[in-house]
Amino acid sequence: MPAQDRGGEAPTRPGAVSIVIPSWSGDVRRVRESIERQTFRDCTVQVVRGVGPAARARNLGAAATSGRLLLFIDDDAYFGHERVLQTLVTTLESDPTIGVVGPSKLIPPNATWLQRRIAAEVPRWVYPALRGDAESNPPLDRYGFTGITTTCCLLPRTVFEELGGFDEGLTTGEDTDFFYRIRRAGYRFVIPRDCWVYHDPPRDLDGLLRKSFRYGMNHAWEARKWPGRHMDVVPLDRWYGKLLVLLSPLFFVPSLFVHLYFDPVRRVRVGFRPLKALATYATFYGYAWGWFHNAR
Repeated sequence: MPAQDRGGEAPTRPGAVSIVIPSWSGDVRRVRESIERQTFRDCTVQVVRGVGPAARARNLGAAATSGRLLLFIDDDAYFGHERVLQTLVTTLESDPTIGVVGPSKLIPPNATWLQRRIAAEVPRWVYPALRGDAESNPPLDRYGFTGITTTCCLLPRTVFEELGGFDEGLTTGEDTDFFYRIRRAGYRFVIPRDCWVYHDPPRDLDGLLRKSFRYGMNHAWEARKWPGRHMDVVPLDRWYGKLLVLLSPLFFVPSLFVHLYFDPVRRVRVGFRPLKALATYATFYGYAWGWFHNAR
């Protein structure tokens, strides 16, 4: 069924860039307004409403459009200034070895105190704006990091079709799986300078824990799907990995003060960060649940 038949908006004309916005809630006013302010105008917008998982929504949106470039942007993100889309297009088309470009991510100016604390303590919610273009390639042989996500990213339709789009069997983390396949095909990932979107962190603790649990669950699915990526950071197929799950509550209090970060490089930080500790535990238990119950 075409995406517009599921609540999407049919494009009015062909454009160089097809913008696909998956939206469960259907509220896309903020992102649409930021699109309308862009200096780059050769684009169409396809909203896919009420379709899950996000991988299927994005695939449906891409199938219903015809632009030579595909831009995916979430409904809780919006462009930081009027030249973001132009910068993304110019950067992508400057070099055929670039497969994906994406902006930096900042929290909105009207973010709440809790959202600012989440962004400060929990990795991946913020990627600072850059003064120069930077490569951010996901690693092929270990668990790692790229600053680009499907919060907002631009890629050629030819690359999307070459790699078969998003894996609809993944309920979350479909972007890291897709990006791994793109990188494995030899393409580069670039974040342009002076280019950013605003993106909302979770608005409450429940939202943070739910997202973190899903991230962990999908991490387990990806580890099972691609053993060669060595993503199994916790060896749950060994007895001592299972023992770690059983003993993990004993380490919660120390985890409030000592934190292991993987992104963009592995490092240890000391300080009272309760939100980081809670998110880490939710991710860890999501990983264990995905490994033992839902791994593909």
